[in-house]
Amino acid sequence: MRLTAADLAKVRDILEKIDQGLIHPQMPNRIGRFLRQYGSGRAQLDQVLAKGGAERRADAAVSGCLLGTIEVHAILESEMSLLGFPLGEVAGTLALSEELGGLTNVVMWLKGPGANAAYNLLRENRGLRLSGDYRWTPPGRLTPGEAQLKLSELPIRWQDARCLKAVADDLIRPPHALEYVPDYRMGPPGLKYFRCVCTLKTGQEWQVLPALARSRSLEVAEVLPEVMPALDAAELVMLLIYREPWSRGWTIVAGAAIHADDALAHAIAWADFHKELDGSELDRTIIAGIRESFRASGLRPAGFAEPNLARSLLPVPRDVLRWLRGAG
Repeated sequence: MRLTAADLAKVRDILEKIDQGLIHPQMPNRIGRFLRQYGSGRAQLDQVLAKGGAERRADAAVSGCLLGTIEVHAILESEMSLLGFPLGEVAGTLALSEELGGLTNVVMWLKGPGANAAYNLLRENRGLRLSGDYRWTPPGRLTPGEAQLKLSELPIRWQDARCLKAVADDLIRPPHALEYVPDYRMGPPGLKYFRCVCTLKTGQEWQVLPALARSRSLEVAEVLPEVMPALDAAELVMLLIYREPWSRGWTIVAGAAIHADDALAHAIAWADFHKELDGSELDRTIIAGIRESFRASGLRPAGFAEPNLARSLLPVPRDVLRWLRGAG
C-alpha cells in the first residue's frame, strides 16, 4: 500500500483532529483500522498524562513548562512542508529528542517569531535546545511555541541516539499506533515507525544483532537506491529503518559501515536505555550476557566503542514511553 503526498496530508489532518478530540473516524480499509487504533490509543494516553499531572491543553499539546528543557537534533535539513497547511507557510523536519524519548516531527509555523527563529537556527545547526512553553503533542509532534531557544553544544546523529536503538530481542514488538510519524522526506510518503539496528549482512540477507537473545533475520520490503553504495561493500552495517502499519517488512533509508566494537556499544546503550525506562542500573551481568550473545552470532569484539550512557529522559515522556511499550 502506498500513499501520495496528498493522501498523507489528508491522513495528517485527520490525526490532528483526533488529537484535538474533534472526530472519531469510521473509515473502512487498513487506513481506517489504523485511525481507529490511533484514536483509541490517544484516549488511553490522556489518562497516562493525567496521572503524571501533564494534561493536554485545548490545542492538544503538553506545554514544555510542565516537562522541562529538551534538545532536538534534526536528522534532515529543515524545509518548507509539502503537505499544505491551511494557516500559512510551515517548515518542518524530523528530529531526535532523547529527553522526549524518540523521533518527532518538528513543525514550525513561520508567521510566528519563535518558529521563524527555530527554523533559521535549525537550517544552520542540526541541534537546538528548547525551554519554556514549547508544545509537545505526545509522542511524535513538536512545535516551538514560545520557547526560549539555544544552540545545542553536542549534535546527535541517528547512529548515536539511545531512543532509536533496537536489537533482535525487541524488533518483533508490534509498534503502537501512536509511535508512527507522518513523513514524506525519508523514502515515499507514509506513516513510519523508525528504528536503528546493527546487522550482519550475508549475501542479500541482513541478520539483526541481539543483546541477550539470538540474531534475527530482517524482513526487508525496500532499500532506498541512494543507500546501496553504503551497504554493498560492508559486512557489518548500522541501519536506519522504518516500517508502516500495513507492512511486515522494513524499508532501509540510511546505513553506515561499523566494526564489531560499535555494534557491542549499540547493544549496551540499548540495554541501558531500557534500564533508564524502569529506573534501575545496568550491571556487569547484562554486559557479560550481551558479549556471550555476540559470540554466539560469530562476532568477537576486542573491546567496545564508547557506548552512549547519558540518561536524559524526562519523567512524563518516560511514563508515555513505558506505556507505549507495554511496561507501565
